[in-house]
Order: sequence, then C-alpha cells, then structure tokens
Amino acid sequence: MIVLLVLLSWSELWQALTRPTSSHAATTRGVAQYSRGKYKESARAFAEAEQIRPTSAGAFNLGTAQVASGDRETGSTTLAKAMRDPRLRADALYNRGSSALAANAFDNAIRDLTETLRLRPNDAKAKRNLEIALLKKREQQQGGGGNQRNSGGGQPQPQQSNRAPAPGDKKGQQPQGDTDAEALLRAVQQQEQEELSRMRRVRPEPARVGW
Repeated sequence: MIVLLVLLSWSELWQALTRPTSSHAATTRGVAQYSRGKYKESARAFAEAEQIRPTSAGAFNLGTAQVASGDRETGSTTLAKAMRDPRLRADALYNRGSSALAANAFDNAIRDLTETLRLRPNDAKAKRNLEIALLKKREQQQGGGGNQRNSGGGQPQPQQSNRAPAPGDKKGQQPQGDTDAEALLRAVQQQEQEELSRMRRVRPEPARVGW
C-alpha cells in the first residue's frame, strides 16, 4: 500500500481548512463582512462564491462589493453581468449609477439612473440621485470645472462604475440623454403632484353617530 504525503506550509494548510465548501457559505460570509463595512473582504468572499457557482445574484453581490470597496471600474463590469437578469437590472443600474455619481462621473450616472427610473418610476432614491446628477453636471458646465473623481458617497446594498463614455460624445457637448433624463424626471414629478392632488380631493366621509 502506497501512502502519499503532501507537505503544506502553515498558510496553505490554513487556507485549505478555512476555504468555504459551498457558494452558499462564501455568500453568507460575504454578506456578513459587507454589513460590518469590510468591503474588500466581502468582495473576496463573493468572488469565491462566483468561482464555485456563477449566478446573476452572485455577480450582483460581487459587483456591489467591488464598487463599495472603491474598485468602481471592475464593479461596473461585474454589475453589467447581473443586468442580464431582468429581476436584478434595476437594482444593478441604480448601484452603478449611484457609484458614478459618487465619483463625479455625471454622464454615466445620468444614463444609469434614467434607465432605473424607466424600469421603476416610483423609485424615490433613484429620482433623488438623478436630480443631484443633473444639478451637479449643470454646475460643472457653468463653472468650467474638470471631471474630478472622489471616493465619497454612501454604499449600495448587496442583493439587493463607471461606464465608458458613449462613442461620439464630445467634451463640452450636452448628450441627448440629458434632455431625456430631464423629461423623464419632470414626468415623474408631475405624476407625484397629480397623486398628491388626488389624495387631497378624496376626503373620507365623517363617521355618523346617533342613528
């Protein structure tokens, strides 16, 4: 009988003992780390889950964690994979658009957040972020400032970065998408006003007593 003895270093042995045995275990670990603000560790755990069993939800979680950890470009590419699933498309667009807004990539933010509102017109957070993106872009154009990036902004949530500029876009030219975004935003705001007016008109009948 032949026995093979494989010698491992302590680090290799520790990795072998602690490596998740299933994508579910890795995902659970990733969610826990994300909730504690450990975004890089979370992204590594979600990457392990994706390596074991790739899914649209796994790509969403991984892309969201990558964006939250500051790796916006990689996260944007990963979120694009999640968008193939219609159930995740609106959330993935929102996360990618919000990440672009935080990075002052206003054209990208406007495109993604506009599409989010088309898919989900009652999304108050997407509406607010789109308003901010349009305002910030106007301020940037009026002030002549550069498109400087920063790492600020809130973090998106898993299970729930910037796309390259569209071909033909020229510096200083306002894309047609901005007009579309503003029109969509006005339509959403008008719908909200109509709903508020309707609620004010419909008054409950006073209760009657003493029949």
